[in-house]
Amino acid sequence: MRPLLAAALLLTAAAHAQAPSRAPLKPGPEKTAPEKSSGDKAVADKAGLEKTAPARPSPTPADVSTPDVALLRGLLWASEPAPEEIRTLAIEDLALLGDPRALDPLAAFIWDPNPRIQQAALRAVALFQHRRAEEILGNIVRHPRLPDALKIQALGGLLYQRTPTARRTVQDVAADSRMGYAVQNAARTVGSQWDAAVTATP
Repeated sequence: MRPLLAAALLLTAAAHAQAPSRAPLKPGPEKTAPEKSSGDKAVADKAGLEKTAPARPSPTPADVSTPDVALLRGLLWASEPAPEEIRTLAIEDLALLGDPRALDPLAAFIWDPNPRIQQAALRAVALFQHRRAEEILGNIVRHPRLPDALKIQALGGLLYQRTPTARRTVQDVAADSRMGYAVQNAARTVGSQWDAAVTATP
């Protein structure tokens, strides 16, 4: 190594060794945030609540499966101008609802010009064990302008009613010569089935 370079390095090292060491810096006083006023605290608390409060569930619509809605839908589908198949199914569904308020509209369908609608309405009425259903069936049997096929079908529905008044209606029809042979014979058959059911009951 060259002497001049070595001397320069030695002088530099000596100068660093003789220089006074710096005192460590003292930490300054901690700065504290200014205290918030009560108004600021209320605003902050409110903002925090708004952020953390759970969202309210949206109101759900009312249940549409109520008996009134089901009855109304059935009556609408059972009416014209729906196709015949749709009307027939809707009339049968009215019986499955079991709502006696459907009996009067079903009685009106007995006068529908479509024979299939008439038969479906009569079947639906016969499925009700109700005083109004028994009255409708009895009126069908006694009506002079309705076809015998509907009267015979109504006699079978009276058997399902299982009431003394329904049985009396069947007996009266069996004894009434004005009803026609087919209807009288059907009434006698229903009466015999009634007697057999009573005998079989313990």
